[in-house]
Amino acid sequence: MATIETVNFKAGRMTFSQEHVNVSDIVGVGGSNEKFDVMLIQALFKLVELKLGGFGITDLPEPTGFFDGKTGRVIWEFQKKWKAEAQRVDGKIHPGNYKNRVIQGGGRRMTITLLNNVAYDELIILSRPDLITTLKRIAPQLVLTRVS
Repeated sequence: MATIETVNFKAGRMTFSQEHVNVSDIVGVGGSNEKFDVMLIQALFKLVELKLGGFGITDLPEPTGFFDGKTGRVIWEFQKKWKAEAQRVDGKIHPGNYKNRVIQGGGRRMTITLLNNVAYDELIILSRPDLITTLKRIAPQLVLTRVS
């Protein structure tokens, strides 16, 4: 089940929190590909499509919740494009472990964290209200559970 979690970051002397979406298990070839985890990833890619570069709108997966070739390709392409900042380039999106952690700025990030960060950048450009509302507009059937 896809979740909403509070993530703590530290950049220089500044510490801040941000609401991120997360997957419950691995999305990708060989992963469990739980329906709402996959739908979340597909919706995030729809949101960040402008930052993907090289992908036309027809190349992006629809947020169906079913893992397919398009979803697998876009995960690989995203990781390759952001390889300097990604912890892994393995074609999989692993769940983030955010509880009792502060993520340091400037380091490599898990793909799910990087995807959330890119989504927030896109929200600023689009002048959208917030991440959760925007994702629910993209995929109205998406179910997200808040984790405290």
